[in-house]
Amino acid sequence: MADTFFKWDQQKLSTHVEAMDNEHKKLVDIMNRLYERHEAKASKIELNSIIRELAAWTITHFEHEEKFFDTLPYSHAAVHKKIHKDLIERLKGHQAEFEKTGVLTPAFFQFLKTWLTAHIMGIDTKYGEIAVKQAG
Repeated sequence: MADTFFKWDQQKLSTHVEAMDNEHKKLVDIMNRLYERHEAKASKIELNSIIRELAAWTITHFEHEEKFFDTLPYSHAAVHKKIHKDLIERLKGHQAEFEKTGVLTPAFFQFLKTWLTAHIMGIDTKYGEIAVKQAG
């Protein structure tokens, strides 16, 4: 089995909102499965199926996240929603490229890794801090 592509780090990546952390972990699981199947030379059909699952779950997760942070006094909500929209467009671009070429590039996997770490640590933790203060 290939090395795990992405390891969940509770200390660095937790938003302290259990539902959102669980959804982030599901994203990590799908990304890891995609990487492992890619490393195992799975068929284009199988890989495309996992990419579609990733895209669908990403959209669902972003919808859940936006509904959640709309319940908070979160001043970055509009910017956060734009970032979500941009990430979905970039993911769809990578998906379309794979459908054309059948190749998952290192740049695609770097995008996934950067997206997860930068987005969760850089912006998702901000609404988490507000949620913790509000609950406390």
